[in-house]
Amino acid sequence: MKSFFSLCVLCYALFLVLPLPFLTLSATPDNEDKPTETAPTTVPTDAKEETAVFNVLDAAAGVVYTFTERDFLIYTVAAEMPASYPEEALKAQAVAAYTYYTYQKNRKLDGLQGADFSDAPSFPEAYSPEALQSRWGDEYQAYLKKIAAAVDAVAGELIQYEGRPIFAAYHSCNNGRTASSKTVWDTDYAYLQSVVSSGDTLCPTLHSTVTVTDAELAAAFPKQALTGDASTWIGEPTCAEDGTVTAIAIGGETLSGREVRSALGLRSACFTVTRGDGGFTFAVQGYGHGVGMSQYGAKTMAEQGFTYREILQHYYTGVTVG
Repeated sequence: MKSFFSLCVLCYALFLVLPLPFLTLSATPDNEDKPTETAPTTVPTDAKEETAVFNVLDAAAGVVYTFTERDFLIYTVAAEMPASYPEEALKAQAVAAYTYYTYQKNRKLDGLQGADFSDAPSFPEAYSPEALQSRWGDEYQAYLKKIAAAVDAVAGELIQYEGRPIFAAYHSCNNGRTASSKTVWDTDYAYLQSVVSSGDTLCPTLHSTVTVTDAELAAAFPKQALTGDASTWIGEPTCAEDGTVTAIAIGGETLSGREVRSALGLRSACFTVTRGDGGFTFAVQGYGHGVGMSQYGAKTMAEQGFTYREILQHYYTGVTVG
């Protein structure tokens, strides 16, 4: 009995000496199986949200436009690829465009009035909601939502080679095989090699023709000696594996297919030439320079079930996407 009394006295003394917090921390909560609810905490701040942007120079007007990266990509994908294309093709286009313009931005070229790069296809005419509404009509909301979803799905993803964003060239279509950068620009990028693009043979814009008179040809090449018998003015072209003309003699001087394309406004540098009555006909295959991702090829691959990453890794050799 005395022992029990002594123990009670000792407990009472400890209760008086020990602080209340100690007892609380050592206790077991009676609601441990219930979820706890924490009131939301708002931290006031004066800092402005930072948003990554692209600054684009309209060289003709001398004006620099600023876009969020997201808005710029939505406009660019809308300008570069039909909104009716499959979602995976649109994603591939968004990543390729983001990589291409990030590459240009990282170059930090002079003479851009503080812009990251100068111009873009259909810029600035196509870069506004009004332009898209005029282009798409009743499909405006649906197409805008579709492209925005594709852009958002791959936000921030880059195509990289050896840890760096690549020069992600792309084009509309080719004659069944892409061209290498070495063939077209005489610069050999390891990731811009010639690859098969069989779906392009179904492209509705694959074939085009340009016919010029003898006088028009002479005017297009004023530095060449285009006199005398016109049937001797143009020699047989030398072509790369993909069909791109790498060399052709005009007026006794050897030119590249790219130079001929530029002078005559051809859709590509993949062409053949025939002599007609008082002129020449250029039968052209493909649309664009032919290097990198084929947009129509991306469409057909997407329709076959390939993902945007698989599409990009097909057209850009040895790259990572992410």
